[in-house]
Amino acid sequence: MMEAMRRALPGLLRRAMPSLVLLALPALAMAGAPSVSGAWARATPPGVSVGAAYLTITGGSANDRLLGANTDRASMVQLHTVEESNGVAAMRQIDGVPVPAGKRVVLAPGGTHIMLMGLSGPLVAGETFPLQLRFENAGEQVIQVTVRAAGEPDPAAPAAR
Repeated sequence: MMEAMRRALPGLLRRAMPSLVLLALPALAMAGAPSVSGAWARATPPGVSVGAAYLTITGGSANDRLLGANTDRASMVQLHTVEESNGVAAMRQIDGVPVPAGKRVVLAPGGTHIMLMGLSGPLVAGETFPLQLRFENAGEQVIQVTVRAAGEPDPAAPAAR
């Protein structure tokens, strides 16, 4: 019986291999994709229709670019950055965020962030909501954003580490 199984195994593997490869392809594609951690947003008071999400992206095996995001919690989501000119900080929309292979990119208050406009309701401390990120090469990735109370320190800030 063992001899028969030993002889049959190569044929079984040969027939099963295409299916195994197809099953593994999504996992292999994601293995080189950017990873996202520490996603959070500040709680907003009732009546405020804008908020922002912050997170850290670690580049995958190849350079990529964050192109945008989407969530049911806001009617419009844009990538923004804050620039200072003559001592005045100004926020502006940007068309993408470069994500170099293997490098960390931090989206944080006072810098690059994901702007949530037309909120469907206040962001309440302790809740989470899904945010769909769209990368140029890695495609779409859904993450969970945790809402933190106003006044809580930025978890990515050096003092918080």
